[in-house]
Amino acid sequence: MAKTKDASSKKVPALIAAAVVALLALIGGGAYAVTSGTLDLQSLFEEPEAPPVELSEKPLFKKLDKFVVSLLEERRTRYMMLELSLVSHDPRMPEQADQMNTVIRNALLHYFNGKEFAAVRAELQDLTALQDTLKNKLIAAAANYGETLAVEEILLTNVVVQ
Repeated sequence: MAKTKDASSKKVPALIAAAVVALLALIGGGAYAVTSGTLDLQSLFEEPEAPPVELSEKPLFKKLDKFVVSLLEERRTRYMMLELSLVSHDPRMPEQADQMNTVIRNALLHYFNGKEFAAVRAELQDLTALQDTLKNKLIAAAANYGETLAVEEILLTNVVVQ
């Protein structure tokens, strides 16, 4: 029995030495990988890039709810009702528009708030310019909230002023 105890007690330091050598080899290999650039630790903690969005071949349309705003005039208050649709080839746009509906309506309200009837009527003479202006206002409003609104075009589908 004394021989087995002596033999096993001699194996323990050898096992510890082997474990220390293996641990040092792992630490040295890891340090080499990090310093040589083969292992990029920073990339381990970054979120992966989102895959590119596959754009639709046909344009996508998102019809917005009717929008009514009051316009100034000397003797009476006038009202304008707008119906518009957002256009994009980005399949994320309809959901973005739903999520940003309040911001979109607020941006429209800010744009038309305090405008006089005659000024709006003059703007309606050049629908393309008005549509571009509204598109830029909506995109900027979404950006102010850190959001993206992938709109390529705005179509005014119905305008009633009374």
